[in-house]
Amino acid sequence: MPDKAKGKEFRGVEYRLLPGSSANARKLAGIAGACRFVWNYFLAKNKEEYKRAKESDGKKPSVSFFSLGKQFTQLRKEVDWLSEYSFKIVRYSLKHQADAWQGFFKGVRKHPKFHSKYGKCPSFTIPDNVKIKDGRLFIPKVGWMQMRRKGGNPYPDGRPIRATIKKSGRYWKVSVCYEIDARKRTENGVAVGVDLNTDNVAWTDTTGERGMLGIARLDKKDIRIRRYQRKLARQQKGSNRRRVTKRKITKWKRKQKNSRKNQAHQNSRFLANRAEALVREDLKLKNMTASAKGTVENPGKNVKAKAGLNRSMLNASHGRFNQYCDYKFETVVGVDPRYTSQTCNSCGHVDKVNRQTQRSFRCVSCGHADHADLNASANILASGIGASARRGAFGLPTPKTREIDGIFNYAI
Repeated sequence: MPDKAKGKEFRGVEYRLLPGSSANARKLAGIAGACRFVWNYFLAKNKEEYKRAKESDGKKPSVSFFSLGKQFTQLRKEVDWLSEYSFKIVRYSLKHQADAWQGFFKGVRKHPKFHSKYGKCPSFTIPDNVKIKDGRLFIPKVGWMQMRRKGGNPYPDGRPIRATIKKSGRYWKVSVCYEIDARKRTENGVAVGVDLNTDNVAWTDTTGERGMLGIARLDKKDIRIRRYQRKLARQQKGSNRRRVTKRKITKWKRKQKNSRKNQAHQNSRFLANRAEALVREDLKLKNMTASAKGTVENPGKNVKAKAGLNRSMLNASHGRFNQYCDYKFETVVGVDPRYTSQTCNSCGHVDKVNRQTQRSFRCVSCGHADHADLNASANILASGIGASARRGAFGLPTPKTREIDGIFNYAI
């Protein structure tokens, strides 16, 4: 995120971490295990103390990072093997727990859960004083380890301020957060409106150009994953073959994740290079992808169809695309999504009959025909820049204010 006061911003870069030997790999797993032990120890301790305080109306324990850190110092003296690992790294796992507790108390996160050795990927964080030299990372009480990334470090002048090491499948990875000078974004007076769909990203800009960007196709990967999952269900729990199958599922899910990230980066970068401002629908993605299963007393309808739609929406990674756009664009504005696909961009007539099929749009009033997604992207752009107040263009019949002073000065 940018820090305008200092002209700085932060960027994360993921590398492949090469332990170099099985002994070093065991040391990394040992650090992650120590963090997991400390997390579970203090979570159990605080849950018990909260339970006693609730029963006796006593004082509740403090779960701030400062209080947990003081208790960790005492625990480290009592548990001898904890001294084999870096004090700062292991203690920082309590920072995550303190944040989890605060989020729980505010009602924005669920109750902190215990970390399982097999259910959670081993990970730990180097919170400060990150040392990187000649493509190598220094891990306290372990030593230097080689980092590898296709294309190398994109921010050679950046200052590393934090590094998170995580095991993904059979590989170790490290995400380094760099502090860099704020980069100049596109400032060409152009705004672009986007319509997010399950199979494309339709866009229209104020210069009159438009097009559609693709979404990562993961059908073949899905077929392979489902085949391995069926195989996993037939295998005996605890067997070596089952363990191999789980690794294969992890591998192909990792490929899926990387494909989604790559496509979201490419699409957001393409648009950010074209325009200064982005106009998009203010969608509640979490609500849109919620399960329709319902409860036993009140079961849902069309559950199977809704589940398929949810998978398609999650595969499109609209949330990740929006996240990348937030820092790549100079200005991002959300508009009311109602009627964007039913409104004719030529005459402004609103009718659900206008959209004849998923892709075809034909206005029943003026006869204007267009691709439904491109027509919607033009409506989103018009609504975002307040075009209804200028040059006779039509805005959308929504309760949102369409004239946004001081943000856009574009003609459409």
